[in-house]
Amino acid sequence: MTEIIPVVLALFGVVALMLGVLYLMKWLNTRITGRKNGNGIRISSCIGVGQDKSVMAVRAGNKNLLIGVTQGSINLICELSEEDMDLIEGSPSGAADLAGRSFAECLKYNAAKLGRDFITPKSQKGDNEDKGNS
Repeated sequence: MTEIIPVVLALFGVVALMLGVLYLMKWLNTRITGRKNGNGIRISSCIGVGQDKSVMAVRAGNKNLLIGVTQGSINLICELSEEDMDLIEGSPSGAADLAGRSFAECLKYNAAKLGRDFITPKSQKGDNEDKGNS
C-alpha cells in the first residue's frame, strides 16, 4: 500500500507539469502576438500555386485582401469586395436568406441562380416541350 502513494504523487506531478506548460505556452503566445484573441486578422482561404508560393484571401478588420505569399515576400494583389469574399468562403450572400427554409425552397433558389429547373418532373417537362413543338 505504501508503494502506491509515490506512484500516485508522481502521476499528479506529471499532470500538473503538463498543465503548467500548456498555460505557459498560452501566456507566451498572447505576449508575443500582442493580442488576446485572433479576431483581428483571419486567413479565409489559401491555395498553393507553386513550391513555397501561395495566394491567400485575408480578412483584416473590415478589409478583404487577396495577397501573394512567397518565401521572401508578401504582396498585395487586390482588395476584394464583400461579395467576392463570400464566394471565396463558400457562403453566398443569399445564403442567410435561406436559413430555416425547406430543402425544396433552397433547391429552387439555387436552381434559379444556375438557370435550371430541377423541381419540375421530367414527364411534365417532356409534355410541355411536345406542346411547344406542335
